[in-house]
Formats: sequence, C-alpha cells, structure tokens
Amino acid sequence: MNKIQIVRPLTVKARVTEKLKSRLVAELQAAIRQVEAEIDELDSQVKRAALSPTLTAQQQLALRQAVELEKEKRQAEKQELMRRVTEVAGLPLGSEVVTGTVQAVAEVGVGDDWDGLFATEVLVEDGRVVAIRRT
Repeated sequence: MNKIQIVRPLTVKARVTEKLKSRLVAELQAAIRQVEAEIDELDSQVKRAALSPTLTAQQQLALRQAVELEKEKRQAEKQELMRRVTEVAGLPLGSEVVTGTVQAVAEVGVGDDWDGLFATEVLVEDGRVVAIRRT
C-alpha cells in the first residue's frame, strides 16, 4: 500500500467585501437582539418572583442575586458582540479573514511532504470559491 486517504483540517478564508461586512454585521446584530431578549426575560423572572407568595424573602434574595449574576454575563456578552460589530465595520475591503475550518479528504503517499499536506487553504468571495492555495 503506497497511498491512503486521510481527513485533515482545511482553513477557509473570506475576502472582505461590502456584502460580507453587511452579512456579518446583520448576524452580530441578531445575536445582540437575542441577548437583549434574554436579559428582558431575566428581568421578568425577577418581577414574577417578587409577586410570588410562595417564596420567602431569603429565597427571593437568592433568586435576585442569581439573576443579577446571569444578567452581568449577558451584558458582557452583549458588549463583546458590540465590539465585534465595530471590528467588522473597520475591516478593510479586499483583506482576508479566517471564517472557519472544515474537514477535507486528502490522499497521502509514501514520500509526500506531510507539512505541505496541511498547508492548504480555500479563499471564498461572496459565497464563491476564488482560490485554493498552499500557504
């Protein structure tokens, strides 16, 4: 046996265009809206608990503290998402950004360059593959 097929990671990059920036900003804004909805739901839980006659004052306090901690986490997540919106808006057109990694099948044989096998990337522009290259 001189050749086998293996599965290896393949880096995917995207060329920054106005279309890509718009899509990324829209995705981030949707995530921000989701986090805001979660924060609102946490506020509602605290209000409902305050009106509940079955909870003692100590239980209500513990619930409020737990909810406040959760709200702080969501606020930090929202701030990070907002920072990323600013970052995306500032990306220069034509630059390349890593968008992820996929698994690819590759054939490897005796004497092949092992390091070179993993040094391949795909470049995508507006949903179309524009280059497959060795790095």
